[in-house]
Amino acid sequence: MKGALIGFGQVAQDGHVPALSRAEGFEVVAVVDASAQRREAAKQAFPAARLYADTSALYAAEKLDFVDVATPPFLHFEQCLEALRRGAHVLCEKPVVFSSSEFETLRAEARKHKRALFPVHNWKYAPILRKWHDLLRSRVIGDLRHIELHVLRTKPSAVAGAKPGTNWRLERSKAGGGILVDHGWHNLYLLTWLMGAAPEGMDAVLRYPQGGDADDEASALLRFPDASALMHLTWRADRRAQWGVSYGRGGTIHMLDDRLEVLRSGEPLRVIRFAEKLSGGSSHPEWMQALMPDFAAACAHPSVSEPNFEEAGHCAALIESAYRRFSRKDRESVRA
Repeated sequence: MKGALIGFGQVAQDGHVPALSRAEGFEVVAVVDASAQRREAAKQAFPAARLYADTSALYAAEKLDFVDVATPPFLHFEQCLEALRRGAHVLCEKPVVFSSSEFETLRAEARKHKRALFPVHNWKYAPILRKWHDLLRSRVIGDLRHIELHVLRTKPSAVAGAKPGTNWRLERSKAGGGILVDHGWHNLYLLTWLMGAAPEGMDAVLRYPQGGDADDEASALLRFPDASALMHLTWRADRRAQWGVSYGRGGTIHMLDDRLEVLRSGEPLRVIRFAEKLSGGSSHPEWMQALMPDFAAACAHPSVSEPNFEEAGHCAALIESAYRRFSRKDRESVRA
């Protein structure tokens, strides 16, 4: 399959390039980026690829089987819509959309053109999280009652080619929000996946820096049909770390960055260790590479991608609702 990488920022360079270069059956024949500097960087990664400054020039010159959208979030909806209408399968970075209405539009367009729209929900391919998921699905701790996910970061991820002191993740108009979008999207689809059910609602408290319009800390409680979940996300931490816990009727599983600790009633503690910390990096090319066979399967049979895309719908609806309900007055009361 011949495709184009749209957007050549940090996540594309460090995460998507290694995965696309190694993925069987995929060939990147073109790269699009508005920045001449970033197009030059793309040339180093894909020497044979043709380079374009915008998607209009791309589609005028190329016939593509797929596109990989890795631009800043405010461009995702229009670029996914354009690609589907051009007959291309779409792999898209999170957040795919900012609203439920945008989600419904893309879902209808993907079905109309019989094309896959596959969100990059790459955290589901982290070995420690896959093992945690397998343990929960095999009911090692019985009926699941509650899950927590905690993400500690000292600052947002860097942006390639940005001017010093700037980062689109801190601009709500470009990012769609703050940490609730950037890390919250990942953690919302993870909670849906780990729980094995769609969330029924979410209540969130957000914190904003002085003079900023993008939240840098978020705490949320989610309601599921037979259980609850909590997530806490921050860019204000004094260290980088990640942990979580799941409570079942028959025991608990702690996820402690590089190990799982399984404790069941009347049994000794079982510790499962992993080579790398979950919080150890930000690009995760190995997780992206593990995702590519599933994208290939979705391209062959687009209906395969629908469950993954439905997760994106849950994320968009919950985040949209949280920002709508968290009023300007609420934001002012929690500024720090």
